[in-house]
Amino acid sequence: MTNYRPTFEKKEMAISATPYVYLPVEIPVYAVEVTHKDEVDADLLQKALDRTIARMPYLADTLQIEGAAVYYAKNPLPMEVGRGVWMRPVGGRETNYHMLDVTCDGKVTCFSMYHGFCDGQGIMMFAESVLYHYYCMRDGREYDSCGIRTDSGSMSEAEELDAYAMVHKVSEGFEMPQRPPSEAPYHLPELSRYAGNEVRDWGLRIDSESLMSFVKANGTSPSVAISMLVGEAVAAVHPNRDAPIMANMPVSTRRMIGFDETFKNCSLRITLPMGGTPLDDLPFPARAAQLRGIMKKQMNPDVWRTLHNMLGSGYAKRMKEATDYWEETKESSGLQRIVHDTFYVDYIGRLHNTDYSGSLTDVRFLCKPAAGGTLHVNVIDHGGQFRVDCLACYDITAIVDALEQAFVDHGLAVVRKPENRFTLATTAWREGVLRSDV
Repeated sequence: MTNYRPTFEKKEMAISATPYVYLPVEIPVYAVEVTHKDEVDADLLQKALDRTIARMPYLADTLQIEGAAVYYAKNPLPMEVGRGVWMRPVGGRETNYHMLDVTCDGKVTCFSMYHGFCDGQGIMMFAESVLYHYYCMRDGREYDSCGIRTDSGSMSEAEELDAYAMVHKVSEGFEMPQRPPSEAPYHLPELSRYAGNEVRDWGLRIDSESLMSFVKANGTSPSVAISMLVGEAVAAVHPNRDAPIMANMPVSTRRMIGFDETFKNCSLRITLPMGGTPLDDLPFPARAAQLRGIMKKQMNPDVWRTLHNMLGSGYAKRMKEATDYWEETKESSGLQRIVHDTFYVDYIGRLHNTDYSGSLTDVRFLCKPAAGGTLHVNVIDHGGQFRVDCLACYDITAIVDALEQAFVDHGLAVVRKPENRFTLATTAWREGVLRSDV
């Protein structure tokens, strides 16, 4: 095999990338799809991308393998907008080895990323900056940039920090709480761990003001409230389940460990019991309060600092001591050891609200469900509506029907969108890297 991949100038070791870079297979991209009112001007979008990269040059970096370790590396090749296409595989020749990508086709712009390079917050910073510069140039005015990184500001070192490469100070006397033994969570029988690449998307729309009133009346948060309703739907479809229903919630740990500005992977998850426990006997508001309390305990900053210290040292040790990259991919990855049941709820929130927000008619976050065998619910607030997208690689129509009914039973009007299907491009970041077994 000929190695066509250039050798890039390596920078720091990509410690936070470890759970992703040693997977034995390439993983699908994570994508943000934005639909505009008007046709996208690709030339203007390229200029907006150029301004974003000028402000955040680290977003144009790539990953470089040396020995068995993986490093961030400077990539001097241009980052170019893909024109007339929905999405491209990031990390390979098609995107000049960039780990982030922008494409446009008609009224749709698609931002995609390799999860070993950054996380959901990272791609949000990227997408919002490009959109901001695009609309400022298109409309000939400077919009409010509060919360958005633009070229009117300057880069700080904190934007490139790797939280897993640092040791975080933990409060004196703090001890990590013992995790009680628990049985395996309920796995939806509709799903298989050996799914194909096509993802099916069932979308529900709920008025933002109505949902937030419901959330506040029950003293909880949108992620907990929606997780409770998904739990009710699972329980309705599977009344004879033999294990507790568990919700997994990805969370950014930036604020809790003092790494607010980093674009790199800085996320973990919490889990909450949504069925099959004594909490089932409580009224909805009381159960919501209990779950909110469980959530707050898991969000203790000392817990996250301790976890980052433990994981970071393990990740660094693995990356520094491994001698052959392809041999290392045969070892079990941290992601492969995670139990991803019963379902995920990823509360993404919203893009920063600006005067051009009305020009964006829809925003979708697209991913392949974890390990191909988990119901994944993406929650986005945009244009006065909460978009609740249920993603799965198998038919979960019965659960979505039950979830729609759960919203109605709690007094929330729902608009059901037709089922949609998509296939995500696979990353190609190891393209051209010589294998030891060929």
